[in-house]
Amino acid sequence: GLVHLRFFLYRNRILKDQPLGCLVVVVGNLTVGGTGKTPVVEKFARSLRNRGRKVAILSRGYKSKEVKKESLKSRLWRTYVTGAPAPAPRIVSDGKTVLLDSEQAGDEPYMLAKNLPGVVVLVDKDRVKSGSYAIKKFGCDTLILDDGMQFLPLKGRLNLLLVDKSNPFGNRKLLPRGILREPVRHLKR
Repeated sequence: GLVHLRFFLYRNRILKDQPLGCLVVVVGNLTVGGTGKTPVVEKFARSLRNRGRKVAILSRGYKSKEVKKESLKSRLWRTYVTGAPAPAPRIVSDGKTVLLDSEQAGDEPYMLAKNLPGVVVLVDKDRVKSGSYAIKKFGCDTLILDDGMQFLPLKGRLNLLLVDKSNPFGNRKLLPRGILREPVRHLKR
């Protein structure tokens, strides 16, 4: 029910995505587990970089060591009382140097940063914030969201949905009863 409600709110523009004024490529899937997203992200990033684009990969940083997590109370205080900005995304690579190890960044962002010189790699749960940061701080004109299909606040111009050929949709049930993050009918998105 919550999944359906969330998509309903975005589809009917009650909750709105935030365009950032650049090319946004989303690579994702409908299921949990590996479908080869990271190698596809790497291939796209390399190809776009080689064509002269200034590319940033935005990752959530799954399995990365959390920097001291901000409590709800302190986040509300920061946002509504002091008006201070949110902490900057973690910079795994500035396009020249890999700045974080795999423990701090997560395995996949670290691997992407090592394999893709000339590509900025950022880790943050809020991809709108990290995308804005990539544009302002590094002059990026292309953002690639690794595992970003369910991140609705940032809409992709190009959405690549990957499917595991051996078990495309499991038992066709949503989590926790199955492996789907969202219903199969959302393929049309």
